[in-house]
Amino acid sequence: MKRKTINRILAVLVVATIFFGACTKEKSDVRLAPTLATTQVLNIKSDSATVVGFVVAEGDGYTEKGVCYNTAAAPTIANFKVVYTGQTTSAAFKVKVGGLKYATKYYARAYATNAAGTIYGEEYSFTTLSVVPFLSTTVVSEIKGTTATSGGNITDNGGEAVTARGVCWSIVHNPTIADGKTSDDKGNGLYTSKLTSLLGKTVYYARAYATNSIGTGYGPEVSFTTLIAVPTVTTTAITNITASGASSGGNVTIDGGDVILERGVCWSTTVDPTVADQKTMNGTGKGIFTSSLTGLSVATMYHVRAYAKNSAGVGYGPDVTFMTFPNAIYALGDGTAAGWDNSAAVKLEQSSTPGIYIANLDLTAAKSMKFILALGQWQPQWGQVAGASAGTLGVNLGSGSDPDAITTPAAAGKYKVTVDLGKMTYKVESSFPAALFMIGDGVGGWNWADVNLPMVPVNSHPNLFWKIVWLESTGSFKFAPQREWKDDFGMTGSATAGVYNKGGDNISVPGTAGYYMVVVDLTANKIAIADPKIYLMGNTIGSWDTGNAVGLFTVDNANSVVKITKTLAADELRMYAWHPWFTDWWQSEFMILGGKIEFRGTGGDQSRVAVTAGAHTVNLNFKTGNGAVL
Repeated sequence: MKRKTINRILAVLVVATIFFGACTKEKSDVRLAPTLATTQVLNIKSDSATVVGFVVAEGDGYTEKGVCYNTAAAPTIANFKVVYTGQTTSAAFKVKVGGLKYATKYYARAYATNAAGTIYGEEYSFTTLSVVPFLSTTVVSEIKGTTATSGGNITDNGGEAVTARGVCWSIVHNPTIADGKTSDDKGNGLYTSKLTSLLGKTVYYARAYATNSIGTGYGPEVSFTTLIAVPTVTTTAITNITASGASSGGNVTIDGGDVILERGVCWSTTVDPTVADQKTMNGTGKGIFTSSLTGLSVATMYHVRAYAKNSAGVGYGPDVTFMTFPNAIYALGDGTAAGWDNSAAVKLEQSSTPGIYIANLDLTAAKSMKFILALGQWQPQWGQVAGASAGTLGVNLGSGSDPDAITTPAAAGKYKVTVDLGKMTYKVESSFPAALFMIGDGVGGWNWADVNLPMVPVNSHPNLFWKIVWLESTGSFKFAPQREWKDDFGMTGSATAGVYNKGGDNISVPGTAGYYMVVVDLTANKIAIADPKIYLMGNTIGSWDTGNAVGLFTVDNANSVVKITKTLAADELRMYAWHPWFTDWWQSEFMILGGKIEFRGTGGDQSRVAVTAGAHTVNLNFKTGNGAVL
């Protein structure tokens, strides 16, 4: 189009040059035939455009010139025209054509009239721009407290397809689609809109809207006033659950346009309880309130909703569910002794704290475990919340999805399992302490700051601890899982063959100062005091038999050592402490590393120490923790 226009202008200039070259400054006798050109259409808008004409040759002059146009080709001055009224000294003239219809194709050309008639320039076509849709707003009807009905009628799409339509509303004039709105399909014509989530007894302003690629058009504004609505209320999460009660409440956020006459919570064993069921009454007015639910049945699932009442009726919050605490729950899964047999699940008794259940369970390594309410039933069921950190308890009370299984610890053994249905958490921890310490004037004093006597755990037996310890000639001692007075224990009753029952009394020393082997069995709840038994093991003595007297050490209390002098074969030096409660020698093994006695305890294989062939003396000082191979 641009090149065509330039070519036309050049042609006009050539003709003009010839014309003026044939003239003198005086009046010329040469006259060219009247010639006119249409050169451009500019500034096309939805209702106007500018058309440029050019007088190539005037001939005997013109009485009128301008632009004619029509929606059909070859427009003439008999159709529509705009007369040029500007200066006449210039050959080019611009005419703004207004009053056009949007999104419409027009044909236009310059014209000039003289006594001989009218001549026309070339024809140009152009299309006016589209506009936003035209529509009306339907009068609002079916007005209620929180809803109303309106709509619109799109009478003209503005030249582009309507892609969205509906009604928008606000409590201020001239609402837009940035306010509340409906979305009611697309296209032209009539449509109905349902206005929702309105406030009661409130004046609203509404307009129909329609959107096309140009923008959004709006219908006339209408106003309406909602009726009084029932209140809007939320339900507070359930807390303080016991076997017969719980706490909840609510928040009256919207009064519906009227005073709140009553509020509280209602509950039932069926979904969506109402004020016709059990309920509390917790004052009047908007805002937060708390409620106490009482008289509930044990191990029962309840539905709870907050409510608020005004002259329009009762509004309810969401239905929340909870279960009163049972007297016990049951563990099952392939990580437990029950397997997945829900009729054989293992019982966890409720502790003295309502909602907390504790049991010591034998668990299989890296398997699964869940909890159920009653034997033979799969719901209610508790387990791990999917995607949450370990220890977060999820539940299916009967109508939802089952939680994930809890993964048992990586090592098999006896574990203390604690389930807190109030906080919805669980813990799986060893039933036995990770450490055990001795304290007392029979072993050095009763001040924890002055005495540090850790016992040695027996590998693979978390219930067993041992220690070769120097006992004074008088005094007593006790044990604790940490170096402080918490969960400490001693003995009860009298010893049988050096074995005490675990209890709360201090344990008296035997009466003769020296080394003794003290062993604690937390499964059997027994404490043994015996003579130390230390042995060599392996190729250095030519035997791998447990308790072989060939490798037995001698206790030398006079020099505070336990020692052995023996001709050894060249090999690794292996030693262990032994007691009849142990099962494998390596579980109580120890080494001399860097002049110190290092116990294997719960760890893996230790670094080896080799000896040369020949006579050697091995000295062990359990007071200082020093050892030597001479």
